Amino acid sequence: MAGEQNTVRVGAAAIIENGEGKILLAKRNVFPKGIWVFPGGGVDYGEPSEKAVVREIKEETGLTIETTRLVKVHEMIIPENNIHRIIFFYRAKMISGNPSPSSDIEELKWIYPKEVPGLDNLGNTVTSILKEAGLLS
Repeated sequence: MAGEQNTVRVGAAAIIENGEGKILLAKRNVFPKGIWVFPGGGVDYGEPSEKAVVREIKEETGLTIETTRLVKVHEMIIPENNIHRIIFFYRAKMISGNPSPSSDIEELKWIYPKEVPGLDNLGNTVTSILKEAGLLS
């Protein structure tokens, strides 16, 4: 979700489940680089967020997903970094594909939700979104 400064960006991200109890996290290769987040990206003008997350996941990871429910709409404001984003977080299941990171992603990792809090460089919303999704206590 790269973009202009001093604008509000709308994004969509997914908690992708693989059917074996693991979820997919992405290590960012763009600002803010090196943090683990849920994969996703920007919502285009006129595009519903649920369609955007399916498109972005395909572009970012090569996976085809199906959303199962909206978990939360989160507003992120970080004035010192000129960031103001509104992000739709969806819970989703993997339908097909083999994870392959796009240029915006340094690494993709399947991980059990209970292991997520132990990761270094964890994005500040990941744990709270997992709790909202009912995947972490």
